[in-house]
Amino acid sequence: MSVTISQVLALPDLNLRVLAGEPGLGNEVRWVHVSETVDPTPWLRGGELLLTTGLKIDAAEHFGPYVHRLAAAGLAGLGFGIGLDHPDVPEPLLRAAGECGLPVLEVPVDTPYMAISEGVSHLLAAERYDTIARAFDAQQALTAAAAESGRGGIVTAIARALDGWAVLTDVAGTVVRAAPPQAADRLPALLPDLVRTRERGMRSSSSVVGPHESVVIHTLGARGRMRGFLLAGVPGRASDYSRMVLAGAVALLSLEMERSQATIRQVRRLRADTLAQILRGAVSDPVARQHVTAWDLDPAAVRIAVYLCAAGQGGVLADRVNELMSEANLPGAVVGQEMGRRDRATVLTDGSPRAAEQLARLASVRPAAVLGLGDVVATEGIEQSARTATRAAEVGEAERRAVTHFDDLEALHLLFRAQSPQALAGFVGRVLGPLRDQDGNRNGALLASLRAFLAHNGHWNETAAELGIHRHTLRARIERIAQITGRDLNSSYGRMELWLALLADSTAEVDDGSEDRDRK
Repeated sequence: MSVTISQVLALPDLNLRVLAGEPGLGNEVRWVHVSETVDPTPWLRGGELLLTTGLKIDAAEHFGPYVHRLAAAGLAGLGFGIGLDHPDVPEPLLRAAGECGLPVLEVPVDTPYMAISEGVSHLLAAERYDTIARAFDAQQALTAAAAESGRGGIVTAIARALDGWAVLTDVAGTVVRAAPPQAADRLPALLPDLVRTRERGMRSSSSVVGPHESVVIHTLGARGRMRGFLLAGVPGRASDYSRMVLAGAVALLSLEMERSQATIRQVRRLRADTLAQILRGAVSDPVARQHVTAWDLDPAAVRIAVYLCAAGQGGVLADRVNELMSEANLPGAVVGQEMGRRDRATVLTDGSPRAAEQLARLASVRPAAVLGLGDVVATEGIEQSARTATRAAEVGEAERRAVTHFDDLEALHLLFRAQSPQALAGFVGRVLGPLRDQDGNRNGALLASLRAFLAHNGHWNETAAELGIHRHTLRARIERIAQITGRDLNSSYGRMELWLALLADSTAEVDDGSEDRDRK
């Protein structure tokens, strides 16, 4: 509802008459403005009812351009006072107004302009009150719908209140709810506008104005975290009423989605706890199968993926991976873990190629991480998949690959599958045992230096920078390592033995859950 020229014309005791531009009687009046200047358009914003006596227009041929300027400025209507400079409304003015469709009201000499302004002001105040009352009723209906039916009820109530349609999507633009259901068909055409809105950030919104409909796009979320979008269509132009209704709807949907996220976070924490227990071997195989099945995974074909990142970032990384998996509709569980000099996020998901592709796409997450993909196994082999995923991630970190599949690492296949655990432990003891004994009083400095040196392919500057020591100190440590182990680090074979021993030695760290601290 809005104030129109017709309503102004109907005000009692003003004796106004319409002389031209009858098709524009439905124009909305925003305010009343009085001006006797020849060109008042610099002071107009559109939607005004302009009152004038034509005092400054001294030639009949100037009335036509005058009216066209006013119409181009978006004027709602023109009130022309007669009985002073002009006994009647000039004919050229009426002719131009008819051409433009601009309503012209004849204002008698005994009708004060102040009376017109007061009358319009009262109409606008009544219209404003009515808008607020209607919006309040609509917001009460939205609140009731939220309490009774959650997000679906809110979306339906929005469409009903606007006499239009509404669509709720997630952050990726996937339809969550639509009212009426066929409103979901509008989304493909609006996706470019939705993407632009998302790129502008949390507090942004967009509108698309068409000849018969206005569409608005609002972001949803709280605490600086975007959760989704509300798209709504309103017949004609958006009004104060529709904006008030949508403001309340955005707040309710954001709250509802945040509450849903709180529930999701709790479920994620429970899954992370369970996954950590499974990785430690603290859960029996039958119980593990029950959990995996409840997570919408096939217990006969699952995979562990490991993201490695800088120390102190494992929890943040796990949260981000969880969100991206949710957006990609990828089932499973994620647990963040500390591993000393670096952290990791361990993911259990299905063993399909699609899941592997989605996980590889997530390797661009922040904080920066490298990804290792383990074997596809049955539930009973989850620990094995975790070991192979960790090894793949470590090789990827050393080789500066974003994504590494264990299946592509033939040497590690040979090392981990052709040897018994006892033989592998014997190999590690012979190669690294003396170094571990000597390193006991050095807080692990020699082993850490060896690992970093090999990870950086023997580059002195990069290794020293990572360890935070001088190059001469690093050279002294490498020489000491060569003496203790009896292996020449200038030799590719010597480096290979040491690198394989370090990889094999870290298997014990993966198997022993007491050395990792899990963070959900």
